[in-house]
Amino acid sequence: MSSPTEPTTTHPSSFAEEANHNNNNRLSAYIPVSTLAMSLENPSSTSLTIPHDATDPSHSHSHITTATRRPRSSRAPSVISEKQHELDDTHSSATPTHVDYEEFKDGSKVIVGGSTNIHPTNKPEEQLEDGVFDNSDNASIIDGRIVNYPEGGFGWLVVLASFVVNFWAFAPNITFGVYQAYFLQANTFPGALPTDISWVGSIGTAAMFIPGPFVAPLTRLLGLKAVVALGIFMASLGLICASFFTELWHLYLTQGFLFGVGGGLVFFSSISVTAQYFEKRRGLANGIAVAGSGIGGLAISPLTRYLITQVGIRWTQRIMGFAVLGFMSAVFAFIRPRVQVVKKGPVFDMSIIRVPGFLFLMATAFIVTFGYMVPVFLIPTYSNVELKQTPSTSANLISIFSGINAASRIILGVAADKLGRTNTLFTCCFLAGASCLAIWSVASNIEILTGFMVVYGLFGGGFISIFPVVVAQVVGIERLSAALGILYFGNVVGNLLGAPIATAIMHAQGGKYIGAIIFAGLSPMVAALFVLVIRFRINKKIFAIA
Repeated sequence: MSSPTEPTTTHPSSFAEEANHNNNNRLSAYIPVSTLAMSLENPSSTSLTIPHDATDPSHSHSHITTATRRPRSSRAPSVISEKQHELDDTHSSATPTHVDYEEFKDGSKVIVGGSTNIHPTNKPEEQLEDGVFDNSDNASIIDGRIVNYPEGGFGWLVVLASFVVNFWAFAPNITFGVYQAYFLQANTFPGALPTDISWVGSIGTAAMFIPGPFVAPLTRLLGLKAVVALGIFMASLGLICASFFTELWHLYLTQGFLFGVGGGLVFFSSISVTAQYFEKRRGLANGIAVAGSGIGGLAISPLTRYLITQVGIRWTQRIMGFAVLGFMSAVFAFIRPRVQVVKKGPVFDMSIIRVPGFLFLMATAFIVTFGYMVPVFLIPTYSNVELKQTPSTSANLISIFSGINAASRIILGVAADKLGRTNTLFTCCFLAGASCLAIWSVASNIEILTGFMVVYGLFGGGFISIFPVVVAQVVGIERLSAALGILYFGNVVGNLLGAPIATAIMHAQGGKYIGAIIFAGLSPMVAALFVLVIRFRINKKIFAIA
């Protein structure tokens, strides 16, 4: 290592190799805590290279003074480090911003003192070994955080891609009732009960969320494009292989598990990229993206019925498989992240659990899904048995729910941007549960039941569209992928067991629905209380936009 008084030159390479080999103990003591956030999803990294524009080549000393303050976005991307940012700003306004460093033999430099409010860098990824780096449209990255958002442009193509992914990843599971009706009518599996067949759809829905915790480490290992391509291949293969079934368990593995896991890989990848292009309009962008699942359920259901009558069940599954492959591949190029993920770091960044408010997010995600799908599963039978309606009328109720639900995700996204994201999420969860207790419980005719489906469709979609932007608000956009993976993994239990628990309650009460209705209503209302805690952690003022 050269003396601090010797002339130095900026070198683009990282100091990681030599520094970590010879100076681990000293680096950990010298580098300020605020520099540790320079790595995406890798807060333990200490690698940092001084950008060319932060040094003066003619300066012969290691002490550099600049007057650049860190830009601030219109909203704080994360509530976690808000106090730290205020402290940094106070410090930078009181003293000149500077960087003290020492030079290694290879010419690379390491910060050993001073503040870290240096100029943002737009260096190519290969010049910086560790951290978060722009690879598309000059995203400004400071302290490991995006500080500027296009709020449109190519971002709308990313939203389109996410919309298509949601459409084809969720619709086959949402409309599995059409397949189930055919299997029962044709007695495809002699001796199988309706609940046995329904497990195909339940497994498919639950399997969507299994890849959640693994998407971030897979992205670090293989790259985002490879993960998306793998998901598209698995999802389409699952439906195509399902067409060769001879036993019911074959569908559990193919149309259920394989399709669900593949769809989940693409879903988690696309939804995290969408948020990188929007900050002020993030609620709107995410609402449009996730509306794809509702519109998919509305469109694919009649198409599936038509195809079964025209070409049979097996070719219907094959056509759907090739449609998944074709449509998702068509938007593959649009799933393009603005930043690169670090290759280093732990396989699972469990430090995110220690982020203030994250445990309340986990509780919200775990509880709300137990009741969310219960009305969707039970309303058709409630309409048939309790109100003596025809099967077509019962099916129309689900279509009404899907249509309202899709539109509401966009509307609620706009409301979240204007009124506050946690405010909107709390209102949606609470009113969705309240509508079950206040309307469904007294639905003695088809008119009241239809009104319930409209209200539930309006507020029930709030969790799907707004939850991801609330997560970004709590943990920061740079850790959104890892956070959503962990949080949505908790959805597996609720999606898998929610409807069976409600059905078991109904049977325990001799076929009466009131117990199942209370269960469906209390789940989102309890989840809303955890959202309320998060809301007041962000802003304690009652009428604040938060």
